[in-house]
Amino acid sequence: MGSLEKYIKKRSTKTAFPYSITNIDIEIKKCLFVLGLLLFSPSIYSQVSTFHVKGKVNPEYNDNLVTLSTFIGESIRSIDSTYVVDGQFSFEGTEYLYEASEISMRYAADSVFAIKFFLERGPIKVELKKKSRVISPYTTDYQQYLDSCRKLWDVCTTKGKTAAFYEKGWKDFFTYKFLYKKKYIHNGIGRSLFLDDAHYMNDPYFYTLYDLLPENDKLRYDVQDAYNSRKYQDMQEQLVGKLFIDFTLKNRNDKEVKISDYIGKSQLLYLDFWASWCGPCLAQETHIKELYERYKANGFDILGISFDTSKESWSKALDKKGVIWPELYVGNQERVKELYKLYCITGIPHGVIIDKTGKIVYNIVAQWQQLKWVLEEYYKK
Repeated sequence: MGSLEKYIKKRSTKTAFPYSITNIDIEIKKCLFVLGLLLFSPSIYSQVSTFHVKGKVNPEYNDNLVTLSTFIGESIRSIDSTYVVDGQFSFEGTEYLYEASEISMRYAADSVFAIKFFLERGPIKVELKKKSRVISPYTTDYQQYLDSCRKLWDVCTTKGKTAAFYEKGWKDFFTYKFLYKKKYIHNGIGRSLFLDDAHYMNDPYFYTLYDLLPENDKLRYDVQDAYNSRKYQDMQEQLVGKLFIDFTLKNRNDKEVKISDYIGKSQLLYLDFWASWCGPCLAQETHIKELYERYKANGFDILGISFDTSKESWSKALDKKGVIWPELYVGNQERVKELYKLYCITGIPHGVIIDKTGKIVYNIVAQWQQLKWVLEEYYKK
């Protein structure tokens, strides 16, 4: 054998592939086994942003279709569905916290089991029935939050305490709520909590939370409505202590009459803003009349101001409810807008209390119950 042939044989022996086909198959199986352990180990699994809904319902509804709907605003984002098997159903997918989702099941021609909740990562238990319920890390946390809020509210509404006691109570109440909402403010959970509490006029953290909202959330109509409503409420509060704003209206004879024509004739004058088409306005009429009868001897009077633009509709409503105090109406849509703006009115029923000097002393935004409380406090003096 020549030197070249010896060299080739030697090189071929050294570079021979070290594994047989059988060895390769064994090594691949080992790799797949290790990968499987990694993928399904609890520590790795819990870090994946996946929700796992396990639901149950009465087995009598086996084979019924269960639907999971997700939303963007009021529009449907996605729909998934499955069937009930042995009284159970399940869904799985990527965590979705921008909007509350809904699971529903029709169990009769005109009857549906349904419940809304957030598709947070991890296990979620759903029980569909007439009072459906969800158990998840967030719902458990939220229930604890509600329980704490109730305790703080009970402190704030305890009777017979000092002003300092109530001041501290309300501070603790709003601070606790703020810290909880702040924890979720980056997603739909926090936004929902923010909107739920937007009606608290004395919440000192409203604007702080608004600033923390994601920029795209600030463009939502529901967030903008809440923000604008709060701005108007703040403007209402700024009216307190200032002189009333005069305005020309019409009576049933189409004679022009001003609000100033009624100022100074009673100790307190209540401007009752209403309309014939406003159900809550008409519903509280009986209670307003009772308060008028109770306090009129103490110098309490009422001036009704209707936002009706149709004299006919307004007159029919007056005939139905009866005229006890002076009643006026606006009669023009542009003038309606003007009056809304002047008194920073966001909706009706709405009331403004003016004292004998013409100064605005209260805004009534919580209907007759607030008026009752204000009059009771005022006439205690």
